[in-house]
Amino acid sequence: MLNNIKITDITKTKKGYNALFCENGFLFSVDDLMLVQQKIKIGSCFNGQELNLIYEKSNTNKAVQKAYNLLSFRSHSKKELYTKLCKSFDSDCAMSACDKMEDLGLINDEEFCRAKAEYLINIKKCSLRETKLKLLTLGINKDIIESRIANYDNETQADNLQHLLQTKYRNKLDNPQKVFASLMRKGFSYYDIKSAMRNLEIDIEDEY
Repeated sequence: MLNNIKITDITKTKKGYNALFCENGFLFSVDDLMLVQQKIKIGSCFNGQELNLIYEKSNTNKAVQKAYNLLSFRSHSKKELYTKLCKSFDSDCAMSACDKMEDLGLINDEEFCRAKAEYLINIKKCSLRETKLKLLTLGINKDIIESRIANYDNETQADNLQHLLQTKYRNKLDNPQKVFASLMRKGFSYYDIKSAMRNLEIDIEDEY
């Protein structure tokens, strides 16, 4: 930005920010707090370095507010929140906002992993393998995932398979081979599926 830039106008945006203008047109927008903190008013003059600093602080503040909004709907992993913020802000602003959310205890990957794993396994009846993959895509550290998944045993998998066969796949059991293949794609093991089907007296060809 050029040196000795004079603020010629300040107008409210639809989102409630303050749009700053100079003789050459629009500069950027800031929130009310930044306006007061930096003593920005019509006629104020700033050099390029000062404006760059205001711009960076303003964007970080906006990223923080965006993070608050996203977390008000549901919890996020740190990577998931960072990825969403990067759609609107640069990486430094996005990471600063994520770090603040972490410092405030609003994001916690270990707690997020615990709750998400419990939901996927106990509510959605996902296999442990599928659960691990979903958690990895959300950016959860592999060691954290392994420590949480370790709380679930083979009996949990067997119960989930029984539930799925008696509910989701109940009307598809006239084609057990197709059901078997579907459960395999969901990450359940060959032997667990075979055992669950036998327990429910579902006939399956020997090739499975």
